[in-house]
Amino acid sequence: MGKVVYTSKSTIERKRGPLRIAHLPGEAQPVVYSVHGAIAEHYKVDPAKVNESHAATIDYVISATAGWMLGTFGGALEARQIDASDGRLTADVTGEVEPEEGVLVIRRIHVSKCPVAPEDLKEKVERTHALYPMNCPLYRTLHNAIRLTSSVELVRASAS
Repeated sequence: MGKVVYTSKSTIERKRGPLRIAHLPGEAQPVVYSVHGAIAEHYKVDPAKVNESHAATIDYVISATAGWMLGTFGGALEARQIDASDGRLTADVTGEVEPEEGVLVIRRIHVSKCPVAPEDLKEKVERTHALYPMNCPLYRTLHNAIRLTSSVELVRASAS
């Protein structure tokens, strides 16, 4: 077993039905989990019992995974002097969830990255995209359990 360099601790409270409140490290405000849409329907949650719709824990796992993948890619771009801050790197994320023996399971996450950069940096951006995944902690943690894919499409920087 390796040396532990970080231990995450949180507190989660189940309010009622699917509504849970989590207090996470680094967050001043609690995070609210619940169910919505197809997830509520799958688990036959009575909409009347869900007073307010919130993202499900599955949504948070998908978004957090994509967020770290985007952050790692952005760091790799900036290590190569390609600015990836302040809106210059965005992504659209698709998580596909399937039932397995009645339980919803995340099967695939695709992260469609859109860096803003001049056309002459396209090859460098694509090369960086091909190399970064195994340097991403969540990619490395989850890629054997969930099919994690990404694509990159350069958005041309406008001339100023």
